[in-house]
Amino acid sequence: MVFVDWFPEFVHKYLVFIGKCYRHCNRPTSLKLVSQDSGHVVGAYVCPDGVVSQVVYISQEPDFAWFEDFLSNQVGKENVDRRDIRVATRHGWELGGDAQGILEAKTGSGSSVKEVYWTRYPKTEEQKERLVSLCMHDGSKAGCMKLFVHGKNSYEKLCPVCRAK
Repeated sequence: MVFVDWFPEFVHKYLVFIGKCYRHCNRPTSLKLVSQDSGHVVGAYVCPDGVVSQVVYISQEPDFAWFEDFLSNQVGKENVDRRDIRVATRHGWELGGDAQGILEAKTGSGSSVKEVYWTRYPKTEEQKERLVSLCMHDGSKAGCMKLFVHGKNSYEKLCPVCRAK
């Protein structure tokens, strides 16, 4: 399927929500854009401290191997379990507003969007001592918008590379 620039706008309008940080602080999460092009959007739902609750990859034709590699390259293979990556099909009729009309006008009748999401479920005691955060900013430096792992008792706003700059 050929995409044009309507897709990221569609995702931001109909598939972005305010969530809740379940593993860290119970405060609201918001979507921070990590990667985007005309055919996909990848974002991380983060709390105000930058701790990641969930990473989502939204596309009509997702490449699951690409997403698993994307996550593994940023947080390490040891922190990505294929069982923690799930997929949901989103239909225009369930998204409200003009979503169904837009989706059908752009991609045809009965089309849908796939939302592939990763929620980290630590399995070992060592994994439970680590958090995943998004390198955004620390008030004085801009971050690189990549995921990184750190100790759960250190609240890091920047990844090690950006902290060293």
